[in-house]
Amino acid sequence: GWLGWKDSMKDYVATIRDLSVSSHLRGFATNVAGYQALGQMCPTYDFCLNNANPGHPCCADPCGLTSQWNPSHNEHNYALHLRKAMSEGISGFVPHIIIDTGRNGIADERSQCKNWCNIRGAGVGLLPTTKTVDKDLIDAYFWLKTPGESDGCSQTLPDGKRCPRYDTDCGSEDSMGTHADEPPAPEAGQWFDYQIKQLAANAKLQ
Repeated sequence: GWLGWKDSMKDYVATIRDLSVSSHLRGFATNVAGYQALGQMCPTYDFCLNNANPGHPCCADPCGLTSQWNPSHNEHNYALHLRKAMSEGISGFVPHIIIDTGRNGIADERSQCKNWCNIRGAGVGLLPTTKTVDKDLIDAYFWLKTPGESDGCSQTLPDGKRCPRYDTDCGSEDSMGTHADEPPAPEAGQWFDYQIKQLAANAKLQ
C-alpha cells in the first residue's frame, strides 16, 4: 500500500514522532479490512528491491510493487519495514504488529491491487492465533474486520433502491456485484451472504 514506499514511510514515522504518542503505543494493526496476502517473510525488508533475489519465495510479488520500488510487497515484509523505520526514527520505540488475516488467504485474486471493495475470488486467511512467523515482531494474526461484512454498496442495493453512499471503487472490475450473475452488494458493514460463501470456499485457514 501507500505506506510501503520508503518516502511515505518516512512521512509516517515523522507524524508519529511529532505527535509524541510512541510511549503510549505497543505497535500497529496492519491490513485492516484489507486483502494483502501474508507472503513469506524475507531476511530483510528490502531483500527483493531492484530484482536483487529473483526466484526467492519471499519475493513473490503479484502486485508488482517491488518493480515500483515499494519493498512492502506482502504483509510480513511490510511489518519488517514498519519495525525498522519506526525503531530507527523514534528513539526507544520498537513496535509490535497485529495483522488482519480475515480476507487475505488468496494472493493473486485482484487484477489491480489498488482495488479494495468486496474483492471477487478472495478467501479467508489464517485463523486468529498468536503463533506467528516471528513472535518478537508480530503479536498475532487476527480477524479485525468480520469476514462477510460488506466493504461498500453496489450502485443498486439488494432491495433495488439506489445506494446513497456509493463509492466508485466498489464498481471496480474486481468488485463483487459488478457481474450480471452476481447479486448487488449491501452497504458497508452489512452482511453480504454471497461474499462470505466465496470467502469460505477459498479459505486458507492454516
